[in-house]
Amino acid sequence: MKNHLNIGLLILLLLIGVCLPSAARVATTADQKLDRIFAEGKDAFYTAIGAIIDKHFMKSELDEADLARLLNARDRIPYLFERLMIFAYQKDAPLYEDWARKGDAESLAKFRQNFLELSQDYAARFVGSLFRKTRLYEFVKSLPHNRGKGRLDLVLQSIGFNARNDLPDIPREKWFSNAIKKDLASQWAIDAVRARECWPRTEGSGVVVAVLDSGIDPYNTLFKNKLVPGFNFLKRTQPPWKDEDAPMIDYGLHGTGVSSVLLAVAPECRIMPVRVMDSDTMNDPAFDYWAYEFEAAGIYYAVHHGAQVISISAALHASQPAVAEAVRYAYKKNVVICTSAGNISRSQFGLNPDDAFYRAFDSEVLLIGGVERQDTTCRPWLHTLPNPLVDVAAPSAEIFVLVPSYLPEFNDDYVAGTSLAAPIAAGVAALLRSAVPPSAGLLAKPAAYCRLVSRCLRETARLDVLDVVEPNDVVGLGLLDASAAIGMMERLINPGH
Repeated sequence: MKNHLNIGLLILLLLIGVCLPSAARVATTADQKLDRIFAEGKDAFYTAIGAIIDKHFMKSELDEADLARLLNARDRIPYLFERLMIFAYQKDAPLYEDWARKGDAESLAKFRQNFLELSQDYAARFVGSLFRKTRLYEFVKSLPHNRGKGRLDLVLQSIGFNARNDLPDIPREKWFSNAIKKDLASQWAIDAVRARECWPRTEGSGVVVAVLDSGIDPYNTLFKNKLVPGFNFLKRTQPPWKDEDAPMIDYGLHGTGVSSVLLAVAPECRIMPVRVMDSDTMNDPAFDYWAYEFEAAGIYYAVHHGAQVISISAALHASQPAVAEAVRYAYKKNVVICTSAGNISRSQFGLNPDDAFYRAFDSEVLLIGGVERQDTTCRPWLHTLPNPLVDVAAPSAEIFVLVPSYLPEFNDDYVAGTSLAAPIAAGVAALLRSAVPPSAGLLAKPAAYCRLVSRCLRETARLDVLDVVEPNDVVGLGLLDASAAIGMMERLINPGH
């Protein structure tokens, strides 16, 4: 009887052995086909770079060293293709993933055709970025992190080639061990936008806010159990559809700081950190093109991965096609974007504010200006970069923020800048969505919820508390009022209640 059981078991195992490798072979075959497509795209990318440069009318502006590296970029600029394609891929990622999942000949043919075209397109964009200087080129070229570098190195730096991606050596028992000062939760900005009045009802629970910035401190006590999976765009060695261990980290301080302010306003929301910059070597690029590609890619990633609000503490230029398309996609999908108006900074250098002015969005983005505290009152923060499209304002001076706990040379402290206004507004948007959740029907209507949020925040903003008579290009319609916005949203969504 025992022998019969063994024989039966052997037959069963053989049958299973036949089935499992068959499934594995299918997966392997599909992966191999995608790998071949990636290799073709890579060949097309580097071939296109050589062909475009060879005939480029501004080729003479490249020095011999840069030209030699470009014509041999496959070997001399490691992973250039991989680094560019990770954000080129984001816009149509769901489409590519659907083609790959189907895996039939027709779907893979579409995958291949589109990916090859995308590869050649981004070869052209890369070459074009070598000739696109900022308006403040001479100034930014003289900054310490740009000084003495050639054109190609400056462009590669703007893509993140010099950004740090290593994790600090912190023993696990030291994680989440930093003390959070009371200053964070007691600061004036929370009360200025009347967020604290909303907390008995909601602290933002159930809402995911994507923070597109320099990353985040993953070991900080404040962020324990407050993060959802994010993405690091600054390190890639694999095809964009493959998982890769690119750890989330922040050496630039900025991402951790703005995220801490966001949680000060909406303590129970969840943060999706999307690392699209390092706030160090990538700051003030002399050649500015790739900053906009990173913003666009981050927006697509956030929308595709379930963010309901996006906070961007940087300018979003409506005149940049890549940014405009991504922003309008998020708007259509009812994902609220809050962004900062910008600062008039470095006045000691005699820079003209007109050179920093940019074309913002008319309606798709909430553009946030700044206010400051003066004794017991609020006033417009006059370092805000004026823009006629500023919607509303939020506190931007004397704001307490956290810095990464693994950088002992820095301390949690009070800072200023409209970079803080955007996450404060995003926190208010999170409170609004959590307190009055939109229906599936509302969210199914393109931009309908975004329009409601904008209306509620704009129509309840307060000018009287700023001693301002008319809306202006620094504070827009006035200071955000979270409590009033929630009340208005409830009346609009649930009339009669």
